[in-house]
Amino acid sequence: MALWVSLGGGVRAESELPTPPPVWTAPPPPGFEAVVLPPIAPTAASVVVTPQLHQSRVARRDPKHGWHFQVACYGYFRTEHQNHPELRFRVYAQQTEDLPAALQVCRLLLRLQEVAWQRLRLQVNLQGERVLNVWLCRQGNAGGEQWRNNLYLYSVQEIHAPMQWLREVAHEFSHALFPGITGYTSPEPWANGYIGERLLLSWLQPMLEGGALTPEDLCGASATEVSQFVQQRCLPLRQMWASGGFPQKEFSRTDATGMGALVGLVLYIDSVYGSAMLRATFARLQAPQPHALWRAFTEAVREAQELRLTPVGNATQVWLAAAGWRVDSEDKMAMLQRGKRRWQATQQAWQLSESDWYRLTSKASLRLSKP
Repeated sequence: MALWVSLGGGVRAESELPTPPPVWTAPPPPGFEAVVLPPIAPTAASVVVTPQLHQSRVARRDPKHGWHFQVACYGYFRTEHQNHPELRFRVYAQQTEDLPAALQVCRLLLRLQEVAWQRLRLQVNLQGERVLNVWLCRQGNAGGEQWRNNLYLYSVQEIHAPMQWLREVAHEFSHALFPGITGYTSPEPWANGYIGERLLLSWLQPMLEGGALTPEDLCGASATEVSQFVQQRCLPLRQMWASGGFPQKEFSRTDATGMGALVGLVLYIDSVYGSAMLRATFARLQAPQPHALWRAFTEAVREAQELRLTPVGNATQVWLAAAGWRVDSEDKMAMLQRGKRRWQATQQAWQLSESDWYRLTSKASLRLSKP
């Protein structure tokens, strides 16, 4: 349960707004109320901050459209490398009745940020700007966009379903968080929105089902709704790679099918090789192009001294570099196959002469290490 902390303050003029500090410390400045979120990991901290209700309304205009916004809340986040939570999100809404939605969005952003940091050590950093402005707009066509260090959600009064809120926020936030890969004609030019949306929700599902997160953290989305989304929208894209290896025809396309193949590669790396390998892949990305991501992945596998492989079915296609690998698995019947060649887990060492796709059959995870 969230802990509400009331912080005293005086009345201000109608046009003024209490300025939130860049770092949240005790004792805090007057004029604010704060919600301290239960941490997912003990090393992190997240705080949702709002000006007290008796304070004046916000008087802000967004930098792109010049629209007027009356209320705001702020999100602070701390990693294990910081002493205190630092300002990461400013969430603005146009009308007072939109403040509950702004609070929900701010809380969701903090949860997404915490999970992204835990998994991939990712934080917002747009041209050196670490604070993201989020504008909940009643104007514009339904949808969202990222512009500089601003996220816009349009026609928010038309968003009612919790899953719609969750997906929209996760998608737009991902444009500011994940590496950009472009060149698509549909559904949009840049793929990082869909990459993050599918990846983040696949991480949230077990956390929601296990109780580490609650629907309140995810704009009200239930475990059943998130699970259904993952089953229908994420796993088929991952399975494209896990069952068949490189989908050359689909991956070369620039339409929604091509983007789906790219998203599938990200989900596949994260599920089969683990988030550490996905982080290593992103670190080696040299160009904002789909094939650059594939090259970054194979490079990361070649350079790895250890691999941890988690099968996602009875048989999983895995890409392995030519090397001598020491094998450690609880499944002594685990087997690797390429054509007519077979390697058994009981051999304890697999000497692979070619970097290529191999068929892995195992009921347990494997650890491969180079001598």
